[in-house]
Amino acid sequence: MASDELDDEKKGLFSKVTEPFHTVPCTRTAYLHGFASGLLSGVSTFLFTSNVRKASNLGVVTFALIMPGSFFYCRWKNFKKELEKQRSTPATIAPWRPDDESSDVINEMKET
Repeated sequence: MASDELDDEKKGLFSKVTEPFHTVPCTRTAYLHGFASGLLSGVSTFLFTSNVRKASNLGVVTFALIMPGSFFYCRWKNFKKELEKQRSTPATIAPWRPDDESSDVINEMKET
């Protein structure tokens, strides 16, 4: 408990801000996809229309749509992969060991 508090004190502001990128799966790739698609759509819109306001608005909207979409798609894909991994591993069945009551019932059935 005390070591966690010391680690928090030693962490800088940059480390605290970037921690979700290392701990949450798919966060880094989702932000990269969102940033790249927003930049690409904004620059291409500016090249075709020469309107800075429209280009920046479209870039931000594209980022806001692509980033969560990419994040949830990646998480869904990881979930499916884990589900397939669980289905492919054979279930281990513990050997049956009768308890006292069931062994009495079995013995009674054998006697009759």
